[in-house]
Amino acid sequence: MSRIPVTQAPSLLPVLYPAASSPVGRGGNTYIYEAIRTTRGAAVSTSAQEVHLYEHFGVQPVRTIKYHSDQVTQIRVREESLMSSSRDGQIAIWDLRQSSSAPSLVFKSDDAVLSFDLSADSSLLVGGTQLNSDYVAKIQFWDPRAAGSPVTVFEDSHSDDVTQIHCNPNAPKQFLSGSTDGLLCTFDLTQPDEDDALQFVANTSASVSQCGYFGPDAQFVYAQSDMETLQLWTSEATQLVDFGDVRELGQGDVTIDYIVKCKYDSGSQRLYMIAGTNGGEVHLLHVGVESMEYIQKLAHGNSGIVRGFDWDLSDGWAVAGCEGGMLAWWSKSEQMASSIVTPTSAGPRRPGLNSRRFTPY
Repeated sequence: MSRIPVTQAPSLLPVLYPAASSPVGRGGNTYIYEAIRTTRGAAVSTSAQEVHLYEHFGVQPVRTIKYHSDQVTQIRVREESLMSSSRDGQIAIWDLRQSSSAPSLVFKSDDAVLSFDLSADSSLLVGGTQLNSDYVAKIQFWDPRAAGSPVTVFEDSHSDDVTQIHCNPNAPKQFLSGSTDGLLCTFDLTQPDEDDALQFVANTSASVSQCGYFGPDAQFVYAQSDMETLQLWTSEATQLVDFGDVRELGQGDVTIDYIVKCKYDSGSQRLYMIAGTNGGEVHLLHVGVESMEYIQKLAHGNSGIVRGFDWDLSDGWAVAGCEGGMLAWWSKSEQMASSIVTPTSAGPRRPGLNSRRFTPY
């Protein structure tokens, strides 16, 4: 495989400056699984089976939710609703306008739920499960208006953990799944059964850790693996490019140890790769079909592998969470950099966390 060229393009995004950072949870024994933006700031899931809600640039949570009895595998926000899935076999939904600690709806599965999404029109909740003791990995469907058990189950499309579910943002009856079996599957639920609903299958030949739609019509799909590879496909399973191991893209003083995630910006119609180092640096790159463009490095003064990242490009801010239990904020405002809140210590770290990237599934 020929080396993918990486050029410099610092003007593609505004410069982001460190704005705040703080430890999450109690001491150094809590690490962060995911950090996502909300309408008011950010939501952060942790190894303590908690979800913390922060206001913009906050160093203390304004609300902490603890409901699940096992690992929180994914969190999502849709308008004023917070959704979470867990290895305890549940997907829970909270109305953030209410102060109750109890979820307003709970959807149950017989297996650990690793991934989920809500359709664009909120008419269908789709979840992917861990391979169970009967060697079955399921895609399950719930009616979001009624809590309880799945209304439909697909059992034949994947042969291992279903690590990713993404509903098509433009087509409420279509969705994408990714699995550790290496397959990307696209479905059309206007068809009556699983065989007919399964439209296209792409074999990435690598365990899919994250995937998602991109493009103005969601006509493309990216897939990253736990081997730190990145591929681009059409939604009809035609491969566009295989970047291979992105750790080989580092050059000069830019080191890439892993992919944090990819983010599509609909405003600029660009796909970005967020990469990280074992020391906690974040690198932003624009992903093209034939090349990548390096934009900037985000440093926040705290070590630890970055596990979660999100941003709001229109307002000019970003947030990230590290395995070391640190939450960091950046802003396009230089004034915020002069009032950075940084803790003196995050407490003792768990042994071995910095030796390799933690895999949640």
